[in-house]
Amino acid sequence: MSDQPVILVPLDGMADALPALSVAKVFSGLEHAAVRILHVAEQASAAAEIAPRLGLAAEDLHGASLETRTGEPAAAILAAADDLHARVIVLCTHTAPGSPAGKVGGTALSVLRGASCPVILVNPAQPLQDWRLRKVLLPHEGTSAASDAVKPGVELARRADADLLVLLVAAPGPASPQARGSLTSPFYLDQPQHEWPAWAVEFMERLACICPLSDLRVRLLLARGSPASEILRVAREESVDLIILTWRGIWAPERAETLKAVVREAACPAMVVRVRAGGGSNSPRNSGAAGAPRAAPAAQ
Repeated sequence: MSDQPVILVPLDGMADALPALSVAKVFSGLEHAAVRILHVAEQASAAAEIAPRLGLAAEDLHGASLETRTGEPAAAILAAADDLHARVIVLCTHTAPGSPAGKVGGTALSVLRGASCPVILVNPAQPLQDWRLRKVLLPHEGTSAASDAVKPGVELARRADADLLVLLVAAPGPASPQARGSLTSPFYLDQPQHEWPAWAVEFMERLACICPLSDLRVRLLLARGSPASEILRVAREESVDLIILTWRGIWAPERAETLKAVVREAACPAMVVRVRAGGGSNSPRNSGAAGAPRAAPAAQ
């Protein structure tokens, strides 16, 4: 097997699934990775037979390979990702005809739950044919676990020469991160001039200890309110191209509410990086030494 990394793109033959391929091709260039298109069917077929059924033209297959597997879709996708050591899986949130806007389908959810690599969820309703990575939004809750997942955002921004927006949302109420290594938001959120400058410097220095920031265009934004609402607002106002979200792997009522809302409503793709118990993440790469941010943080 080739040592070239793989971007895995499952397609089910629905036209709504094709936006995922546009996103995957951009990632393949950034990761120097091959695009592997996967179709799960009742019986295996030759690529030449499958491509027209998937709505793929010759140019769609340029720089990509196509294979079919049989079995239950989510299980087959996860098995392929493991077999190929996929760097990332890119798929649409849903493709079934008549699915309500913002729905996360059963296959996408099962892949998200079982993947050992980051998963990029694409809203099939968005026109992404000319998608590029110019701005990356990285919401951060101030915890050390979230800091572990900063690396994918930093690495992507560096390779794409994109702006990196780090957003910390302070939710109303007394709750704040208590885990060791957490950095809570400034006390005077309605008067950020009191604590914001020193706090922002400390926050960015901590991030720089995790991965180098000196060659990046970084802005640190502070907001207060519902995390999902603020993430969506900033993504919209800043014309963000990708949101990177951390997830602890629990998809249940009253859990992962921010992730669910952002995935449902965001106009841009969302990369979900799973934070493992005890720290660490399924980040596709590791970073190197520390550095200081290029740009001064700007409060919001």
